[in-house]
Amino acid sequence: MHIHLTGLNQKTAPVSIRETVSFSNAELPKALPLLAERVGQGVLLSTCNRTEVYTVGDDLNGASDEIRAFLSDYRGVDVDELSPHLYDKVDAEAARHLFQVAAGLDSMIVGESEVLGQVRNALSTAAEHQSVGGPASRLFHAALRTGRKVREETDVGRNALSIGYAAVRLAQQVLGSLDGRRVLLIGAGEAGRLVARALQTTGVAGLAIANRTPERAEELADALNGRAVPLDEIDAELVEADIIIAATEAPEYVLMADAIASATRTCRRSVFLFDLSVPRNVDPAAGELNGVSLYNVDDLSAIAEENLKGRERAAADAQKIVEAEVTRFMAWWNALEAEPVVKALRNRADRIRERELARAVAKLNGLSSQDVEILDAMTRSIVNRLLHEPTTALKRNTSETRVRAIRDLFNLYDDLG
Repeated sequence: MHIHLTGLNQKTAPVSIRETVSFSNAELPKALPLLAERVGQGVLLSTCNRTEVYTVGDDLNGASDEIRAFLSDYRGVDVDELSPHLYDKVDAEAARHLFQVAAGLDSMIVGESEVLGQVRNALSTAAEHQSVGGPASRLFHAALRTGRKVREETDVGRNALSIGYAAVRLAQQVLGSLDGRRVLLIGAGEAGRLVARALQTTGVAGLAIANRTPERAEELADALNGRAVPLDEIDAELVEADIIIAATEAPEYVLMADAIASATRTCRRSVFLFDLSVPRNVDPAAGELNGVSLYNVDDLSAIAEENLKGRERAAADAQKIVEAEVTRFMAWWNALEAEPVVKALRNRADRIRERELARAVAKLNGLSSQDVEILDAMTRSIVNRLLHEPTTALKRNTSETRVRAIRDLFNLYDDLG
């Protein structure tokens, strides 16, 4: 049994590719059963910077092909278009990658904390829709433990930037001081909340919040001394805003270039436009308009590099924890792989012991019950002592060659079923 990962992230694919295979939370209930039909148990982790599918099974090549076919079929994207951006990882390498993701070490903004919650949600959603079994669940629980341990025992997450804070920093680099600037935030989900909180510290003059669910916009606006506006009435806000940030889970554009062009003609001033969403929510053509500076999550790379330089030592400390946890997990995993063979071997030995003991007792007339108990204990001890070293060695090294050798040597195929 193997752990298999196929996916892409910000290191291997631009946002124009990542958005073609991203999955919103609302889509997962439909997607996960279809994934399970192809690969058995599996977990789908989809964030603004990655889409990764983790599975557990015996067919490595088949898993990779099926995941590619699933992404292609579900999203209507040609496999040949995706393949150059996809990576495959197996067993310890796959576990190490997931642990690094949960620890915030594989994020664009190293140390950001949101990804740990995203890993947790991916597992809970898969469990809710019965697409994940015990071994894969254990893998993700180990990753979550690793992520928490990194945050508790290292400085990698201390004062770390979030994607939202990085977006605000980018706005400051482009516009200078944000003091007195008017902001329109489209989206009141977690990403939108992070941006709004970051904006609070910059001296912006006003914060308007629009969301598909008005109640969430009102709740966030009340908490941040902003004001909620209906999503279908944002044209007037476009005219007033100096900074526009889109951060929704909508699968299509919520801001078209024509609407932005009309707003900028009216206000005749420069506008900073940041599309924090994957899939993108802002028509890329808006970036060609005079007076409009359009950015997306991939434009945070310079800030990400700046953030990493300040966290190199903490990241090295975190990686040590990851390596220790990978070793710990793989020891359990390898023992799990050997367990059926070890159990079959011990069952075979015990049946032989019981048969030979019964034969000996029958020949030795006049044995008391106490004598039989002594013989039983002695034969159990002999079997345990004989099998201790080989079974311990098998659990330490569960290579396919060694497992097959044990099966052949003791003819355990009938015992294994």
